Amino acid sequence: MFTKGKTWNESQTHTDAVTGRMVRRITTVGDINEKAPYHTRTTFTDDGEFMIFSTLRDGYSALCRAHVATGDITCLIDPISGEAKTISAAMVAPRSGWMPFWHGKRMRAVNLYTLEERTIIEDLGDEWRGAMISIDPPETELITAVVREHPDAIAGLPVEQQRPFKEVFAGGKGMVSRLVRVPLAGGDTEVIFEDPAMRMCHVEHNPVDGDLFYLDRDRPPMWHAGGDYSKTSRCWTLRISTGELTALTPRAEAKFQIHAAWSWDGELLLYHGPAVLVDGPCPWYIGAAGPDGEIYREWTFEEGKHYGHVAAAGGDRPAIILDGNVTPDKLVWLYYDSDEPRFETICEHKTELNSIPGQASHAHPSTDKAGKYVAFNVAKDKRTDVWVVQV
Repeated sequence: MFTKGKTWNESQTHTDAVTGRMVRRITTVGDINEKAPYHTRTTFTDDGEFMIFSTLRDGYSALCRAHVATGDITCLIDPISGEAKTISAAMVAPRSGWMPFWHGKRMRAVNLYTLEERTIIEDLGDEWRGAMISIDPPETELITAVVREHPDAIAGLPVEQQRPFKEVFAGGKGMVSRLVRVPLAGGDTEVIFEDPAMRMCHVEHNPVDGDLFYLDRDRPPMWHAGGDYSKTSRCWTLRISTGELTALTPRAEAKFQIHAAWSWDGELLLYHGPAVLVDGPCPWYIGAAGPDGEIYREWTFEEGKHYGHVAAAGGDRPAIILDGNVTPDKLVWLYYDSDEPRFETICEHKTELNSIPGQASHAHPSTDKAGKYVAFNVAKDKRTDVWVVQV
């Protein structure tokens, strides 16, 4: 049984068959091991020494840190009993080491260096569901998206008995999303933005400008799967101090992006989406835009028909990390420093996408600030592990 404060090593290493880079499989035990999301500043400490992930093993969920160079794992909280993974690693404040996370309606935090714990939000309330969390660059406060809770969940019905989401919130009626700001040390909450009839999914502070924020605005009837039939952009920026919203509208026919992430310098929002709205494989566009919505680069790849994600390359590498789109089984860099796209393979991932429920089977790559490592998930044989490649 693993316990808070326990440190162990179960890692394995191998040489990538394509690039010859050293790859470490951090986890080899448990049912689900899942790193923090693919967004910038989520996964690694500022010096790249540690990374964070969540785990479900032996019927218990917990948050862990991994020493990247050695694979040493430390359990950060008292494991929580349950058949399903009940918590996820949202992000780590890269310098201070504080990790906020949702545990039901309560937002907790643990420090990956000291293992100190605190409560940031005691109780969100029955009517709201906590979503993604983002910490500002000075690490003094965080913003979390919250969305209206499903009424059947409020009534206590199990998930399998709840009415379909699209039916309950048809036309956007009853749906409200909010951005809630709270000090990282805990304290009073403040609603800084409210979006009626919209549902938020991904949110992220600009890495260098704490007043600039990226958010998704999912519209009915398709919500996260295409919004208003891809007529309107999903990705927007918000100037927090003024409330100014700016749409990042791609050139492609289908305007609904699927994923986006800031570049490390905060100058660009990297994005991608299906180029046409169809039910099935289709070409994908991949691009980069400024916070003002001006498109810097955008390409459509007719043969790139694989689901995936975008992440920012670290260091001085002007590239987007892809785990799909142009390849089903590799991590690649797509360079945007010239008019013509250029690809470079990072390593294989070979994850068995959607082989288990949820998103733990998604590779979800992310890198440290210096760009020395890329972490990712791999699903195989109905379980998942966390891997990291040294680049």
